[in-house]
Amino acid sequence: MEEVLNQREAIYLLSDSHELDKACELFRLSYTHNDWDEANKVADYMHTLAASLYHAQLRNAADGIYVTLDTKHPLVFYYAYSYLAKSIYYQNKGKYQEARDYIMKYGEMGWFMGLDQSGQEEVERFRFLAKANLYTIELLSGKRELVPEYVQFLHNNDEEILPGLIGIAEAANLNNWDIDDLLNDFADDIEIFESYEDRGNRVYYIKLVNQLAIYYFKKQQYAVALNYVLVSLQFSVSVEADADFRTLVTLFEAYRDLATPSQQEQYQTILLRGLHNEKGINLGNYGLGVS
Repeated sequence: MEEVLNQREAIYLLSDSHELDKACELFRLSYTHNDWDEANKVADYMHTLAASLYHAQLRNAADGIYVTLDTKHPLVFYYAYSYLAKSIYYQNKGKYQEARDYIMKYGEMGWFMGLDQSGQEEVERFRFLAKANLYTIELLSGKRELVPEYVQFLHNNDEEILPGLIGIAEAANLNNWDIDDLLNDFADDIEIFESYEDRGNRVYYIKLVNQLAIYYFKKQQYAVALNYVLVSLQFSVSVEADADFRTLVTLFEAYRDLATPSQQEQYQTILLRGLHNEKGINLGNYGLGVS
């Protein structure tokens, strides 16, 4: 396990959590920090361990031995999650066919033996996630004709709206689509997302706002785009999303001459807040003249 850790995440080795639960947390951290090479290593580790434990369970069951794992979820969850993690890795590498292949794998885990009721519920949960995430892959691949169908899917499944909008906005940026009407349709939802307090949704919100900033830069609506950059910067400080923070600083600096005095003042305030954050980001490389 140590081979897939960097110094930031090493603390998880000290916890009493099962290695599978540690791997899930490490993947989420890698996702937060856009560290895709690390994410891929964690996904492979998780799959190897889950598969090993599964085969051990089959052997034990054949001998009439039943061992309960001290994990937060049934074993099938981690087996499927490792496939989900791999699909996310390939999606973010732009390798959509590979991502699609892994989505199909976690979308049908009914073959998994020894499922109890909670295990069956996980199989259904991942089947639903596969349906949602397959839409995203198809949109990223340029299939705009699926947008209305996907929008209806999101309206029917509120919990998927935030991650769904990330995929739609990213697809729009990749394929030069105009989605103004769609963004107006979800304007109230986007406003609500800003009030989310939990870390997971805040990470999602950062990724959505980043895509919206890119979208409006491409449309040359610089004031709107810079406002989204500022919002994302502020959220990046709160969840310690260092990679996003550095990218956003670079992006704001590239368009700084187009920022209003109010936006520039807000920008400096956010940077200083990041500097003084208890676990703050080191801003010494950004030319702020503070130490």
